[in-house]
Amino acid sequence: MQVFYLVCRKAGGGSITPHVQNFLLENCTGTNVDGRQNFTYTTTIFKRIISEVELSSSTVIDGLYEEFAQRMLSKAKDSLLNKTDHIYKEISFLSSTNDDVSSRLISVVARLSCSSNMLEGDTGCSLWPSSLFLSEFILSYPEIFSTKCCFELGSGVGLVGICLNYVGASKVILTDGDTSTLTNMKENMELNNLCIEQEHSEVLKESKNKVECKYLSWEHVSESDLWGYQPDIVLGADIMYDPVCVPHLVRVLSMLLRRNRSQGENNGKSGDEFQTEGPVAYIATVVRNAETFNCFAKAAADAKLSAINIASSAAPSNLLPYMLSYDRSSVQLLKITSLS
Repeated sequence: MQVFYLVCRKAGGGSITPHVQNFLLENCTGTNVDGRQNFTYTTTIFKRIISEVELSSSTVIDGLYEEFAQRMLSKAKDSLLNKTDHIYKEISFLSSTNDDVSSRLISVVARLSCSSNMLEGDTGCSLWPSSLFLSEFILSYPEIFSTKCCFELGSGVGLVGICLNYVGASKVILTDGDTSTLTNMKENMELNNLCIEQEHSEVLKESKNKVECKYLSWEHVSESDLWGYQPDIVLGADIMYDPVCVPHLVRVLSMLLRRNRSQGENNGKSGDEFQTEGPVAYIATVVRNAETFNCFAKAAADAKLSAINIASSAAPSNLLPYMLSYDRSSVQLLKITSLS
């Protein structure tokens, strides 16, 4: 590369003149560059040229600065896509010997890749209190979910799916409407030694540690798209944050919770508060905006969905006692059923 700079100086009569800089700019960018041109190599050239010119107290043309800035911005975006903005967390759910809710000893460790940069809008790859609460609920009441087909909306990092698999759900279907979140979710399943179920895979059909990770757009999904799943239980955590999405969410819940989808089977044991005829949804949420929550409540009522907060009557065990920043009291747990 040193020879290259010597040639540039010679062409400029001893310095890298604006004329030479323009020549480099025109021939290292745009349509004059072979599609296979090494992006990193030409960026390094621009960086060195700018440095050399600045050291000689000569003028750097604006176009060279602008091109170099665009390349560094592109590199920063690539870094985000390559997960330099992600951190790895281990969430350990641990029960105590004097637990009032469950007599079983629980020890579950979930390994997760999470976003450390929510300012970029990467909310689907973040860990939220409602997801922690819903996971505690699943682990505290495994009899509700064991042997059931469970379908989660807005699965995010996939923590709920890991807990569902642990308690023995017969089928775990995780969905999200964001492709980057879905990619991260699949990687998290692999981090936890869970197989991602694919069509026509005989090996995975025999595996107990399997989940399905599906793209699901609430706005565009049809009832025929969902008919093949027939879930016993629908779950969601912090999925009613945007009033624009509320009508679509309620529409999807209505389709999944219709009683005839499960042929009137009971969920839960006879006589307990979890017994329902047909599918049931458990949605954990923090009410950050009363107007948005009221919008959901009205839309659910209009769609003949019953939504009851059971966060107190069916409070889960405190399985995250070490997580001092986690405010369990702020979470509502809605049990949602169809009235039609």
